[in-house]
Amino acid sequence: MNQKSLGGILLILGAVLIGVIISIILSPDEQVKIESEHDGGYSGFDYDLAHQCLDDHSQVGAHFHPSLTIKIDGDEVLIPTNTGIATDECDGMHFVHTHDDSGKLHVETPEPKEVKLGVFFQIWDVYFAEDGISTHRVNDTHEMVMSVDGAVVESYGEHVLSDGQQILIEYIKKS
Repeated sequence: MNQKSLGGILLILGAVLIGVIISIILSPDEQVKIESEHDGGYSGFDYDLAHQCLDDHSQVGAHFHPSLTIKIDGDEVLIPTNTGIATDECDGMHFVHTHDDSGKLHVETPEPKEVKLGVFFQIWDVYFAEDGISTHRVNDTHEMVMSVDGAVVESYGEHVLSDGQQILIEYIKKS
């Protein structure tokens, strides 16, 4: 192979490499991350109850079940099984946790306490506030609507959980 051929091959390989690097830097996914104010991880109020744990069910003085449904553009988001169980912070259970992916929240405390919805989102490590949920933000084209038992509320993370509540959080296109 002569020097001109080798030089041409190296030039082509260099151009391809530069193109790959530019496409990675400018990919839509990267642009969204750069433009997004939050990465979707929890960054809201630090609730003391989110750091408290139960070793097992024998310590439970209060136990009730609200139901949480989350929809993003009409698609239901599954809340993971065992969210809040056997975490880095708790060997047992956080005061709010799940046992399956049905959206049924288990609120279990040593004595009756006021437990807010934000406690669960902090335990789950998912962003939730009036300006959005996870990586989805309220903007010119989308809004977030939260309802409890069919009535629209604006309490978001400060909403106090109670037994049998049907909580619906929807991130939807504005009409």
